[in-house]
Amino acid sequence: MTQDAAGDRAVAAGSVGERAIVIPGDHNTVQVGAPPAAAGRLVVGDIPQPPASFQERPGIMSGLRGEDRVSVVRSVSGAPGVGKTTMAAAYARECQGASFAVVAWVHAETHEQIVAGLGRLADRAGLRGAGDSAAEAAEKARDWLAAAREPCLVVFDNAASVRELRRWVPATGNVQTVITTRDRAFDRLGARVPVDVFTEREAVAFLERATGLDDPAGAAALARELGHLALALAQAAALIEDRGSTYAAYLATLRRVPLARSLRSFDSDAYPDSAVQAVTLAVEAAEAEIDGAADVLNVLSVLSPDGVPRCLLYPAIDDDALDRLAALVRRSLLTWSQDRLSVVVHRVTQRVLRERDPGATGHALDRAAELLQDYRPLDTWVDRDKWESFVTQTEAVYAHVGERPVPVLAALRQLAVGYRARHSSNADAVALYEQCVADFERVFGPHHEITLNTRADLAFSYSHLRQPERAVELYERTIVDYIRVLGPDHRGTLKSYAGLADVYSLNYDPVDAVPLQERAVAEHVRVLGSGHRTTLARRGLLALTVSHADQHERAIALMESTCADCVRSLGENDSDTLMAQRGLAMVVGNSGNDRRATELYRACIAGYERVLGADNVFTLQTKLVFADFLALTGAPATALTLYAELLETGERVLGPGHVVTEQARSHLATLARPHDPAGP
Repeated sequence: MTQDAAGDRAVAAGSVGERAIVIPGDHNTVQVGAPPAAAGRLVVGDIPQPPASFQERPGIMSGLRGEDRVSVVRSVSGAPGVGKTTMAAAYARECQGASFAVVAWVHAETHEQIVAGLGRLADRAGLRGAGDSAAEAAEKARDWLAAAREPCLVVFDNAASVRELRRWVPATGNVQTVITTRDRAFDRLGARVPVDVFTEREAVAFLERATGLDDPAGAAALARELGHLALALAQAAALIEDRGSTYAAYLATLRRVPLARSLRSFDSDAYPDSAVQAVTLAVEAAEAEIDGAADVLNVLSVLSPDGVPRCLLYPAIDDDALDRLAALVRRSLLTWSQDRLSVVVHRVTQRVLRERDPGATGHALDRAAELLQDYRPLDTWVDRDKWESFVTQTEAVYAHVGERPVPVLAALRQLAVGYRARHSSNADAVALYEQCVADFERVFGPHHEITLNTRADLAFSYSHLRQPERAVELYERTIVDYIRVLGPDHRGTLKSYAGLADVYSLNYDPVDAVPLQERAVAEHVRVLGSGHRTTLARRGLLALTVSHADQHERAIALMESTCADCVRSLGENDSDTLMAQRGLAMVVGNSGNDRRATELYRACIAGYERVLGADNVFTLQTKLVFADFLALTGAPATALTLYAELLETGERVLGPGHVVTEQARSHLATLARPHDPAGP
């Protein structure tokens, strides 16, 4: 009985326990968990590696360090391409070397990136609770940092909104916040550390070190031509060194590069034309001289500028692929992340790649869609890091779609939004789906399959927001549209019938939900057959709804026949067969037959252990359901033992924040609490 992946988005309410700290000040939020301490040095996020021939800039580093290095905010502001991220990364590596308790690198262009980055810190620190939304996990990480007793560093890279970022900056504690941004408005949050183009001395020193040429006058002339812009100088130096050229020869070649009119005003920044020409020259030289460079640069132009996992670019990475990426890094067109598992392409380079040949963007989107299809996680929300990476890349690509109707990318975006909704509050999930539906209606029309499918997801979210009337109205309208446009046998029609039934099961009297669950089962039987696993899952949900309506004999008969059909159609070792057997134990337990229910639960657990293993998440979930049953039916001592076993296994296998671990811990504490006979 597999529940829709968008389900159970309940938001857990935290409580103040022995290890809780109430943070004073603007946030005034309860933080659960120990603050960062010496025993747990954490480095979280993709800190860029130092570029080739890194240019020391003592004034900027001095500004980053400040006088006390704690409880400060630094706004590292400047135009694109001047080296803001490079300097912030240098400082982050310095803090690593100084054994800061936490060094966290958070991409900060959007709300979702900030929440994902801080959520990753919450995961690493063991702060995320089982029912936490992404924002709640991020808030816990922020407040945990605000309670820090040792120096910590958080870098918010490429921040775009002061209003958005303000709430995520730790209010107190020994944490330094560094914000890299183009927007001078961030200076209001703390001390400004301006990053400008290189001085002539810095530019000449950089060029001489990078190229090995002893020609100060030639270096100065090239630096002036490129406006002393760090990005352009790095790409020019790499090409000069690689070709064994001279400054004069490079300048002659540079001046022959045509400049696309659309690139002359580059986001209102005063770039000299020659700086954009230098990026163009570096790109074209790499494409001509490095085998396969054109394809990888083209697809990188539409992927996330905050970093792309190399396993996304090359699912089966080999020496040739690594050599190609390394060659592009040497040309200063890419930068490695610190662990070399991701590459970063600068936003300026991305824009040059897209706008020098606008017709190539369509090919880049198609190629990105192919890569994302291979990259998407196959599990159900289990690998959080992989899912968040998939979501980041998918949304970056979809931002370049515009009005192009690309169904493959739309389907990937729907999957990404589903993940974000699953890990958001119910209200945020509704907002996500409303925006997605509006986008799809504009691009594909209101009756396209993608639009209708997303409307069904929106209806499901309304149900969990406890707005069942809106959910029912939307499901009923979607069913009518599905039947009219795609027919009564379409899978989306079946999904909507099932969703409508589930709205009633979740929000209304189970007696009223039974007829709708019956209709959903009947439609699945008609279209898919009685032995299809989806049909069998719907039959199990019907039996549970009937059980909740106190029709116990019928519920047991339905569940027994479903189990028998699962064995016949799927086999006794299939995971859905085991799920049906768990459903049978539940409905028998609801009927009051505790002895038989106990036998069924034990048999089901034995089956899970035999088929999936003792540490499998479904095995542990079934043990948790059984322990809950025991606690409610007069066997608290046995339940206590099982909760203790689940807590140990859950922490070891699933992690401290998993729902199984959290519930085992909570229920164990409740059962272990001494009973007060005078209490209520």
